[in-house]
Amino acid sequence: MSVGDSDYRSALPVLALVLVLLTAGCAALPSSGPTPEDLEREVAAADPPDEVSATVDVRRTIGGETTRYTEDVWLRADGRSRIETSADGTETVVVDDGDDRWHYDPAADWSTRLETDPNATSYLEGIYAQHERYLEAYEITGVEEATVDGRDTYRVTFDPPTNETIERSISVLIEDTEYVLPLGTSEGEPARRSADRIEVWYDRETLFPVKHAISGDGVTLERTYRNLETDGGIDDDRFAFDPQSATRNETITLPSIDSYETVDAAENAVPFGVVEPSADALPDGLELESIDAYEFHDENRTQVSLQYRTSNDETVSVTTSDGPRRFAVGGDAVAIGRTTGTIAETNQGTELQWSCGERYHSVFASHAFNDGTAFRVAQSLETSC
Repeated sequence: MSVGDSDYRSALPVLALVLVLLTAGCAALPSSGPTPEDLEREVAAADPPDEVSATVDVRRTIGGETTRYTEDVWLRADGRSRIETSADGTETVVVDDGDDRWHYDPAADWSTRLETDPNATSYLEGIYAQHERYLEAYEITGVEEATVDGRDTYRVTFDPPTNETIERSISVLIEDTEYVLPLGTSEGEPARRSADRIEVWYDRETLFPVKHAISGDGVTLERTYRNLETDGGIDDDRFAFDPQSATRNETITLPSIDSYETVDAAENAVPFGVVEPSADALPDGLELESIDAYEFHDENRTQVSLQYRTSNDETVSVTTSDGPRRFAVGGDAVAIGRTTGTIAETNQGTELQWSCGERYHSVFASHAFNDGTAFRVAQSLETSC
C-alpha cells in the first residue's frame, strides 16, 4: 500500500476524537443559529485552508491508564506536512515534503523514508473528509456555541448507533495515514468497546475541527488544537529533511493494495489462481469480510488475501502469493497434501505456510479458534499439491 492509501482504509468511520472538557459556559444557540441540517450542509461544503499550524494536546485513557502528549503541526493542503511529537521526554519528527515522508527518532538518531503516494489525500483534506463521514454515519443531537482556546466554535454532539463499537483499535489520523492505537494490553487481546458519545468543536470561521472527543466503555480520547493559525506564513524549510542528520537511514516501500468484491475479480487481476476454502472447513459464524490484492514492489511479489471475521472479531485469513513472504514466521514441519509446510504459534494466533510449485499459501487463525482450525482450512484448499 502506498503511503496515504486507506488500508489503511476501513469500512468503518475513523474514530480519532476527544473527550469533552469545555462544558461550562456553553450556551444554547438562539433560534437564529444554525440548525443541525444547516451545519451538515456547511461542513460538507467546507474547503480546508491552504495552511494550518498549531499545537495539539492529546489525552487518551484506556482501562484507567492515561497517556498525554503534544504535537506541533505544520500542514499544507498540497500534502506537505511536519509533525513533531513529544511524549514522556521522547521526541519524534515526521516530515513529508510531497515526494518522501521521513520518520526521524532523534534519540536513536535513526530515520526511515517512505515514498509518498502522489494521489494520496492531504492531511487537511483528510480531516474534512473524515468529518463528512461523521455526518453520513451519525445523527447530530445537539449544537451549541462554545469557545476553544479563544476561538468561537460550534460544539456538535453526535449520537452513535446503539450497536456502534470501537473494535480492535482507535485510529488517529496523522497526516493522511491512520496511526492505530490498540485498546488491548500486553496481558490480553484488545476488547470490543462501545462508543457512547462523540463530540466535535468546529471553528465557526473555517469549520476546522479544533477539538474532537470520544468516550465510552472505559475509553476516552481527546484531541485539542491550540494556537491555531490558518492564514499562511509557514516557511518552506519546515517541510525539508536532511537524511544526513541521522547516522542510520532506512527506506521502506509499502505495498499497493486493491480491494475486490469477489474472488473471481481478484483472480482476474493477478497472474495466478487464488485458492478459496470450502464453507464446511470454516468455523461457524465466519463471514468473508474483504478480498485484497497486495503488490510488494520491492519484493517483486503479489499476494491475494481473503479475510474472514466473526461478529466477535475472530479472524481467519487465507493468502495466495506468487513468491515467498519476506517476513515468514517459520515453525514446525507439517504435511499439507503431498507437500510439507510449517506451522507456528504467534502472539495473534496460528499460522500455517507451504509452497505449491510457483505459488505460496498461508492460513492464519486467531487464538479464539481451536488448534486444528488452520490445518483443517489448509487441507480444504485446492492447491494441486
